[in-house]
Amino acid sequence: MSFAARGNGPLRRWVSLSGRAPRSVRPSSSLSERFHQELTTRRLPLIYDYLSPQPSHLLNLSLVGYVPELAPETSLGDAGGILPLISSPSRMAVGHHLVYFPPQVTLSQLLPDGTDVLHTPGEPFNRRMWAGGRVRFPQQGGPLLDGRRAVCIEGIRDVKVKGLDGQEKIFVGIERRVATVGEQETEEKIRSRVWQASEEDFGDAEIIERRDLVFLREKTPEQLQNDKASFSKGGRIVKPPSDPELSFKLRPNKALLFRYSALTFNAHSIHLDKSYAQDVEGYRNLLVHGPLSLTLLLTVLRCHLYKLGRVIRDIEYRNLAPLYVCEEMTICAKPKRGLDTNQWEVWIAGEDGGLTVRGTVRTSEL
Repeated sequence: MSFAARGNGPLRRWVSLSGRAPRSVRPSSSLSERFHQELTTRRLPLIYDYLSPQPSHLLNLSLVGYVPELAPETSLGDAGGILPLISSPSRMAVGHHLVYFPPQVTLSQLLPDGTDVLHTPGEPFNRRMWAGGRVRFPQQGGPLLDGRRAVCIEGIRDVKVKGLDGQEKIFVGIERRVATVGEQETEEKIRSRVWQASEEDFGDAEIIERRDLVFLREKTPEQLQNDKASFSKGGRIVKPPSDPELSFKLRPNKALLFRYSALTFNAHSIHLDKSYAQDVEGYRNLLVHGPLSLTLLLTVLRCHLYKLGRVIRDIEYRNLAPLYVCEEMTICAKPKRGLDTNQWEVWIAGEDGGLTVRGTVRTSEL
């Protein structure tokens, strides 16, 4: 028996209820063509949610200790935070869409590392990492948090295979479109008005996100041994840009990683299980989620830009190196040089000073 909602096409044939993907892999010369055909035609299920202020509120409560400027948004008092009213709704803050529309899959549809099966190319590419992406906000943030029903439509736009034979990396580009919907609106009507042939056409979407995931082979015992031997040595450091206008330091702890995993319905073991992260994936500690680092960057920058009378409209970014739990990160930004005064260069430096995230933000006036 195969997983998928009715009408999920190739996904129905691809993913089994056991959470295992196909084992056969053709020679690398045909991998790109094969995966592009199979993944870009995969019809992913719609993800519904209600635009309650609760997830956004819980995210603010989790971040306010790191970003004190969020205090007014959390309505903090002696008894804690007060949930905002639906009767006088505010817009979803930039980046808060990441804690809405969680993957609606069963435990049997999770792979051994805790990731879901929806976007996987299949064995032997069992390791998943968040490589980067782009998010566009036509409004000043997102939809109103007024309790309405909403949808996230996902589609795989492109697939690229990079690397030598036996060392291939599968880059999967996923587009996600967020829009409000009617209670009785049909799936086909929703798809026709929200999903568009061109990435640049918003249709009725209120947020468009591009996620670039990379799928890798499992590490060999020799690779893991080398990784563990280098835990204390560190790796190659890429120097970040200089002279930031904004420089903000914070140190995410295990409680924040747990809360973010819970808010996003994310069971990926590299964020929750230290022994797994070290012994299976070869990392020295738990990894900060790719979307969490994006959330932190957007939150810190949003607070800074608000003082300047500006808002975030678009961010494009790449994750270059891991960020680890309980290690200091520095979120930085500065206006880009040139004629376009709306663009900002943004980056995150790790505890060793090396560049881990880099991107470009486009802004507009409030």
